[in-house]
Amino acid sequence: MKISFDLRFAHLPGGGRVYVRRLITTLPLEYPDNHWVLYHNRWCPHQQEIIRELYSLVPSECQGNIELRSVRAPMLSLRHHIEFLRFHDTSELYHYPHFDLPLGLRRVPIVITLHDLYPLSDVGYCSAVKRAYFYRLTRRAVRRAARVIAISEYTKNEAVRLLDVPAEKIAVVPQSHDPAHHPIDDIELLSRIREKYNLSERFIFYTGNHKPHKNLVRLLNSYARLSGELRETYPLVLAGGLSPQTQQLVSRAADLGIEKYVTFLGWVAADDLPAIYNLASLVVLPSLYEGFGCASVEAMACGTAVACSRGGAIPEVAGTTARFFDPYSEEEMTAAMARALTNDVDNPQVREAGIRQAEQFSIYKTARLTYKVYQEAIKNEL
Repeated sequence: MKISFDLRFAHLPGGGRVYVRRLITTLPLEYPDNHWVLYHNRWCPHQQEIIRELYSLVPSECQGNIELRSVRAPMLSLRHHIEFLRFHDTSELYHYPHFDLPLGLRRVPIVITLHDLYPLSDVGYCSAVKRAYFYRLTRRAVRRAARVIAISEYTKNEAVRLLDVPAEKIAVVPQSHDPAHHPIDDIELLSRIREKYNLSERFIFYTGNHKPHKNLVRLLNSYARLSGELRETYPLVLAGGLSPQTQQLVSRAADLGIEKYVTFLGWVAADDLPAIYNLASLVVLPSLYEGFGCASVEAMACGTAVACSRGGAIPEVAGTTARFFDPYSEEEMTAAMARALTNDVDNPQVREAGIRQAEQFSIYKTARLTYKVYQEAIKNEL
């Protein structure tokens, strides 16, 4: 079978990058007899890094089954649609893991992946123009696709509700976590990462962007409500690319008088993240909305306690192991963090339960279910 996969989504930050990277570096290994056509931007370092990783994993005798097709235009651009008019894809299937499906594709069976419908949600914080743009492109994509992959039941239900997609057209294929996330007992490595980022012996950790739906103002407010003893023992460390929203958060921490307990790390190298999860005492995910919630699974896979909101898909992903709270209630958030810090940190039962929960989100399971969707899509188009 000849399958096209567009990995240009991989340069964007967040769970989507993890999804694309892990999937395209696993599918050709699990199904080596297929011919894989990879659309990429050869000027994008992140995408070239993925391609190099793939070639390092695929046996030399199977590398002839990988074909690269360079697309100069970035996603989310007019050129992106125009450039595809000159492509004549002869694949039996094209997988596009994003919402802005190129307009120029011929009648090849298409699978798209929906990660979330955040711009259409009540917490989307998008302008009317952006909301309309997202709606029109996403609705066209799901109509054009032979099959739609949703990374959670929550995202599937949102697609049915907001885009009027028939439920039977959508397959739920949960996102996986990176296998690099696991308990680490390499003391030298952990010490090196602790020193590199100047991390305390114990700390609460958040990783992700700083957009409004991540609910970080309420996180700061809730952290400020913790007892002085807990704040002294567990400073708050926030990772994620610095943005205009970050300065607002810095100002809010100062207004609350907790600036000495709060650290903004900025962007953290992906290779360092597993060690930071291992070093953290507690990982907190306060989002109002998540299509999946990678941080909860990644933290659990590392054996770290988790406190997270009931926003979006987080409860179905985190299972019964995490401490949950209403993301709109600062009182509940404070109480959940306090209970987790008092009862869950260094608790072997919590640690083992979290690792078991994370095992449900294996990349091999995701690859197997994705390939099944490919087969269904081709069959439906015959």
